[in-house]
Amino acid sequence: MRILDALRAATETLERAGIDDPLADAEILTWHTADIDRLTAFLDNPEISPQILARIRRLTTRRAKGEPVQYIVGQVEFCGLKISVGKGVLIPRPETELLVEEAVKAVIRQPASLPARILDLCTGSGCIALALAKEFPTAKVIGTDISQKALRYAKKNASANNITNVTFMKGSLFAPIKRGTTFDLITANPPYILSCEIPGLQTEVRDWEPHGALDGGNDGIDFYREIFNHAGSCLKPAGSLFMELGYGQAKAVAEIASRSGFEIIAVIRDLAGIQRILHAAPAGPS
Repeated sequence: MRILDALRAATETLERAGIDDPLADAEILTWHTADIDRLTAFLDNPEISPQILARIRRLTTRRAKGEPVQYIVGQVEFCGLKISVGKGVLIPRPETELLVEEAVKAVIRQPASLPARILDLCTGSGCIALALAKEFPTAKVIGTDISQKALRYAKKNASANNITNVTFMKGSLFAPIKRGTTFDLITANPPYILSCEIPGLQTEVRDWEPHGALDGGNDGIDFYREIFNHAGSCLKPAGSLFMELGYGQAKAVAEIASRSGFEIIAVIRDLAGIQRILHAAPAGPS
């Protein structure tokens, strides 16, 4: 069988299973399994071995049952990095790349204050911490997470991407950080899904991704409250805090930030128009 025939069959299988974007997922699985790039596949349409065909079918069946395609292939691209993922670690999303981009732009606008120390809370796979560590190779980056499984992936990703200026520590939010330590930049993509909404999530999210990385409590903003309770003592006076937000949460989180002594610098919308990233900084003297 030729590879485009295998692609067509995989797409049809995923269509029948009700997968949202069957062609895109079928392409990922087919090119990954055959170790071929998309252009070559469409230009040459090479023959594939029975072994490769059987593996494409096995992986397609897994996807048809709801397993995320990123877990099946074992990785996802994030800000130019190859990030390994698997069950037990949150899959990085494109909107989280926006957080990195905005943080980097804010730092570059003030080159005299290039960050010497960066803290990434709820680091998960380490994608944010690693992207920032790569962008600012002289910075010292720390990522914290309560999940030992997630931290194993984060450390693996640091090694695979040859990034050495990052340390991952186990513990909830600021708990692993030594008292008195302050940072130039703090980032966070905390759990922000309302507890009551978890059962209604897409199958590949609800049944596969870790609920601990999704569940933000009854109103979705438990972690924001906790972060702002401690961020003031961990952020330098000229520092910045960037956080990813859930849908409709910008106003509530901004109010928490203001009550905690922070100034809202900006709320950035993603490509869907959702207020997705909050940029806050310690408020100056009144």
